[in-house]
Amino acid sequence: MAIKAPKGSGSKLGRTETVSIRLDPRLNYLCELAARSQRRTKSSFIESMLAEQIQTLVINKWREAGYGEHTTFGEAAETLWHVRESQRLVSLALIAPELMTFEEQHVWALIEENGYFWLGRWEKDRWQYNVNLSSIIRDRVDEHWDSLLAVALGEKSGEVLPKVTEKSGKLEPKQELDDEIPF
Repeated sequence: MAIKAPKGSGSKLGRTETVSIRLDPRLNYLCELAARSQRRTKSSFIESMLAEQIQTLVINKWREAGYGEHTTFGEAAETLWHVRESQRLVSLALIAPELMTFEEQHVWALIEENGYFWLGRWEKDRWQYNVNLSSIIRDRVDEHWDSLLAVALGEKSGEVLPKVTEKSGKLEPKQELDDEIPF
């Protein structure tokens, strides 16, 4: 299914977002001159400066020692960015929870507290799991994303979220496809 731009909206580039910013007259003028010096548009200049800054800006500079290493946005970009919002939230929560909004924290709490979304093991009738990047079952988060949002917004009861059971706690091994095509 193709995504169509709304009629009358003019030309939209599918690869970019429009961001409005306020610059004081001095900074605006200097930005214009810097862009000219590189034979760029002001927009292109600002975009390149942002991209450069993102590569070196430390994500978790306020973390206490022992909580995790300092990482730059550039180093974590491949993990942080995903086309699905659900996957971006999971990665943000596990890499830089201090940057989450209140709404994101609420959705994350629903995921974090629900063993259904995590690899683990049964110990004395209780599902034990660790919250980390390698133990999240991302497909399950995707599958129940709309319900997670609805519960977080108070539109639905927490009862709509799945519960971990003996069956759901064990992931079925992925079936490999046969090389032969039956006719």
